[in-house]
Amino acid sequence: MRALGLLLMPASLVACSVVTVVMNGKVVVGGNADTSYSRQMALRVTPIGDGLFGRMCISMETVPGWTPTGMKCMNDEGLVATHANVPRSQTPYDPDKPHFRHNFLEKIVSECATVKQAVAMVQAYTLPREHGAFVHLMFADASGDSAVIEWVDGEVKVLRRAGPTQFMTNHLLSKPETAGGPNSRFARGSRMLPQLKDASPASIVPLLKEISVGGRFKGEEVGTLNSTIWDVTGRRLHLFYKRDFDHPLIFNLDEELAKGAHTVELKDLFPNPVPFESGWRDDNGPVAPKPAK
Repeated sequence: MRALGLLLMPASLVACSVVTVVMNGKVVVGGNADTSYSRQMALRVTPIGDGLFGRMCISMETVPGWTPTGMKCMNDEGLVATHANVPRSQTPYDPDKPHFRHNFLEKIVSECATVKQAVAMVQAYTLPREHGAFVHLMFADASGDSAVIEWVDGEVKVLRRAGPTQFMTNHLLSKPETAGGPNSRFARGSRMLPQLKDASPASIVPLLKEISVGGRFKGEEVGTLNSTIWDVTGRRLHLFYKRDFDHPLIFNLDEELAKGAHTVELKDLFPNPVPFESGWRDDNGPVAPKPAK
């Protein structure tokens, strides 16, 4: 029933967005995860072992008893992987290829060191036939390489970064005509990209604020549950919770890996978040409150 409830929520409040910025030899990847505020998400750290790279992920337990699903991850080689939802389309299913399972994003960062390797792995695997190809992925690495992968029209498409930035929300970049109107999150965020002066966490906080969302659905808070800025070259994660962009927590990847495997829920890391604004904000920005009757 929880999954059904999410599907019925306003699409503009259950979304996601990701931006990669590469300037002057530095790389940052920022993003908002937009969903129900009651969803259980955690910071999960897995050190090097069994031939796999060490990694730090924002994870969610999608099915009780299954391995928690890595939603956004960075590994000790400097590869970042994250995703955003897109409209469902025909899955390019290939029965002769191995299948990706539920935790395929973390599988990629546990086995790949670069964007080139990540793209090759995606092309070597197939999504299950029933997946519906409802996500696109963004990868970036410490060298400054980045790419978006989309499953669309029965094939896998790889879109490389052009210029210092690469940005995606919830339409297919390979179909720009679906990007929405001039006030959509994608349009507003795209207009801000040329204003970025460097690849630093501080530089993209205003962008994440602008394209965040928040509201209520049947009395329940929904919107930007967490925001992440992966400082790839600095090997740090700047983590924000419930649109509280004034009080981030900063995690050093190497220090966290040295602690060994550990998991902590985001709600325990941020017991008293203070949103940067009150009221509604949807895909087209702040929503004026309805006059009281």
